[in-house]
Formats: sequence, C-alpha cells, structure tokens
Amino acid sequence: MAKVVLVVELEIKPGDFDAFVDIVTKHGANTQKIEEGCLRFEVLKPRESQKKLILVEMYADDAALDDHWNSDHMSAYRKKVSDMIVSRVANRCDLV
Repeated sequence: MAKVVLVVELEIKPGDFDAFVDIVTKHGANTQKIEEGCLRFEVLKPRESQKKLILVEMYADDAALDDHWNSDHMSAYRKKVSDMIVSRVANRCDLV
C-alpha cells in the first residue's frame, strides 16, 4: 500500500481567517486522533499572504483518505467552513 498525501491550497474570506485557523487546526488534531489511517495533518500559513493556508495531510493509503472524506466529522467540518472559503485547490499526491 502506498501512502497518499493531500495538499490543499485555501484562500479564506477576509475577516474569517482567525476563526478558520482555529477550526481547521482542531479538525486536524481530531482527525489524527480518531482516524488510524491519518498519519499527518499540518496547517501551514505562507509568509507572503494573510488570507491563504496550505493543508498537508498524509494517509496510509487511498482507502484511508476516502474514509476521511466520507466521515461524519469531515461532513461537520465542511458545514462549518464552507462559507469561509473563497477558493480551494486540492492535489492528491503519491509519496515517492
């Protein structure tokens, strides 16, 4: 089984950035705690932007990432943050 990495680039609406950071960092910690297949979940803030974030998530395999996407806690997270996000680009990557 090959590890899979999800790299997500997000632009957050002005005024929602701090709240979004709080929500996504708690979501990441919870994901690592309750999902055995989640090996890493990091939230990065590019120095040159006050409105962008990069999420780097590593999963044991594609099935673990699919389980994450279909989980109840992911659904709850999406509902909380959907109106905070201006744009989202996700890249599913193979770890080489």
